[in-house]
Amino acid sequence: MHVSTAYVDKRKDWIRSRRKRRKHARQARLNRQVFRYILLLAVMWGGYRVMTYLPWAVTDPKTEISVRGNTVATTSQIETAMGSLTDKKIFQIDPHQLEKKVETLKVVKYAFVRRYTLPKPCVIVQVLEEVPWATFTTNPDGPPEAVISQSGKLISIKDFPSITQPPLTIYGSNDLKMTSKTVAQWASYVEFIKAQTGEPVAVLDLRHPYDIRVVDGDLYLKLGTADATLTRRLGRLTSILASVQPLKSRLEYIDLALDNNIPLKLAKKPIEGKNIYANDRTAQLPGRANL
Repeated sequence: MHVSTAYVDKRKDWIRSRRKRRKHARQARLNRQVFRYILLLAVMWGGYRVMTYLPWAVTDPKTEISVRGNTVATTSQIETAMGSLTDKKIFQIDPHQLEKKVETLKVVKYAFVRRYTLPKPCVIVQVLEEVPWATFTTNPDGPPEAVISQSGKLISIKDFPSITQPPLTIYGSNDLKMTSKTVAQWASYVEFIKAQTGEPVAVLDLRHPYDIRVVDGDLYLKLGTADATLTRRLGRLTSILASVQPLKSRLEYIDLALDNNIPLKLAKKPIEGKNIYANDRTAQLPGRANL
């Protein structure tokens, strides 16, 4: 079969032009990729220069650090706990680390730190403080020393003098430790006593675990041990209040520590004054659990 020379030349030109188009397409794709990478590097470098050299740092803590939600802990206490942020870049500040530092303050339950760069660099600290549950002291004759929060924390009044001191006072030892669970349990006992007597509990003496005592209005109660039978033993108060009423002037205490009976201690003469520990010498002596 004879093929003309013109056809062959035309075929070669077509193949050659097709290869050139493919080569030009590959070169165009390569050029676009190179341009994209150069543009990306330029944007990254520009961002780095902007983040590094623009004045995005805390220069005036008084105006650029804002503390919110604090009523007991002072702003200076919170700022001291965070440490110095002056001249530190906003992106170099670790919010989680600052939150942990602020939460080391006994009165702070949770802390939330937020960083902002626009419209101007600033740090906002939002705190949630502990809720006081009872006032704490180790000496009934001395001033209150601390406040027990609902989570069981012991908050020093000396460190936080503006903290609210609840009317319920807890007498305890220096090593007293409470949790949110134990606080909730004792709060339920206190409310149970109040519901029966109609008077709020003023004092809860936890210095001796086997001889727990309560002052409720003009009643002085000895609860014994806070075991599983305490709720049942407290439930007997209602049945004896009517009988106790005529004896209140000479009543020293009601003993609810026993399961079978409820002993009452009466003084020979009417009791003067309101110091319920005045006629109970063992109340002030450590290590004495029973009269």
